[in-house]
Amino acid sequence: MSAKLLSFYDYDRDRTISCPCGWSGLCSENEDYFSEVLDVRCAKCDRMLLIVSYPTHDATRAAAATGNERAIENLQHVNEREAFISRAKVRQLKRANQLPNLDGAELVIEWDFEDRERKDGDSLTVLRHGDRVIWREVAYYEGIDRFEEVLWILRKKYGDRFIELRPTDASISYLCGDDMRASSTIDWLNAELKRMAGK
Repeated sequence: MSAKLLSFYDYDRDRTISCPCGWSGLCSENEDYFSEVLDVRCAKCDRMLLIVSYPTHDATRAAAATGNERAIENLQHVNEREAFISRAKVRQLKRANQLPNLDGAELVIEWDFEDRERKDGDSLTVLRHGDRVIWREVAYYEGIDRFEEVLWILRKKYGDRFIELRPTDASISYLCGDDMRASSTIDWLNAELKRMAGK
C-alpha cells in the first residue's frame, strides 16, 4: 500500500487513520513536518500513510473561494506575505554596480541584522565592511537562499579580493532559524569563495 497524496485543504488532521498492520490513531498525533510536505505515519510499523503538500498562495485563494474555512483564515497571512515580498524586492540588492568600491586585498563583509519589527517597519539585513555600511535591505527569516544570492553579487563586484561573507552574532539566529542546512551552507559558500580566490 502506497501513501495517499492529499492537498493541504483536503487534509483533516482530526480524523482517525488506519494502517494495514492493524494500528489506528489520530492524524494530528502522527505527523512529521518537512520543508515541502508533511506526512502521517503508522505509530506501530512506521509505514507512511499520508503525504500532504503545503498550500501555495494560489491554492489558498482557490480554496477560500469555495468556502474552505481554513483557507479563509489563511488569506490574511497570504496577503501579508505577498506585501512583504513586494517591499523586500523593491529594496534588495540586484546588481554589482549598486555596491561601492572598496579598498583592500582581502575583503571580509559582515552580514548584520537590525530589528525594526517593533519600531518603524521591516527588520533589515545590513552589509558592513569594517565600520562602513555598504548596503541595507529587508531581512528574510531563514533567508539562506538570499544570503547565497547576495554572496555571488558581492563576488561579482569584488572578485578574488572578496573572501568571506560573515554573519554576525546578531544576524545568525534570524538567518538560519530552524533551517538545519543553513549553517553548513554558510560554511560551504565561504569555503568556495576562498577556493576560488586561491586562499
